Amino acid sequence: MTADRSGNATWLTSVEMLGTTLVVLMIGGMVLWYEAAVRDPRLVFTIGSGLLVYVVGLVALGRRSARTIPPWPFALAGLCAGAVAELVNAQFLLTRESAAAGLTGVVIGVAHWAALRTWLYLGRGAEV
Repeated sequence: MTADRSGNATWLTSVEMLGTTLVVLMIGGMVLWYEAAVRDPRLVFTIGSGLLVYVVGLVALGRRSARTIPPWPFALAGLCAGAVAELVNAQFLLTRESAAAGLTGVVIGVAHWAALRTWLYLGRGAEV
């Protein structure tokens, strides 16, 4: 699952990519939704902005890597999503938590990449 003849990343539109992205978004959304219900209902906007930045960033960065499935689009999209979500949460002020939120986004992005690679590997093993 690399690239088609036109150079487009076929992994970006695969069912495995869709499945792992939905799982990451559902888990992240549930955790953040719980925090919004417990702490402040206005955090729903924070949840939406972080999830939107992650998906848009991943698609935009993933299109630039047509040959393989590199971890950097996932990590960078996670970093941006975590930073934007914390920026919105802190009312557009840079706080100490901004770095922690960005790092958490990187960890989630890399975990998403690892899950996708594992799913693709196991899927190929079942076909052989």
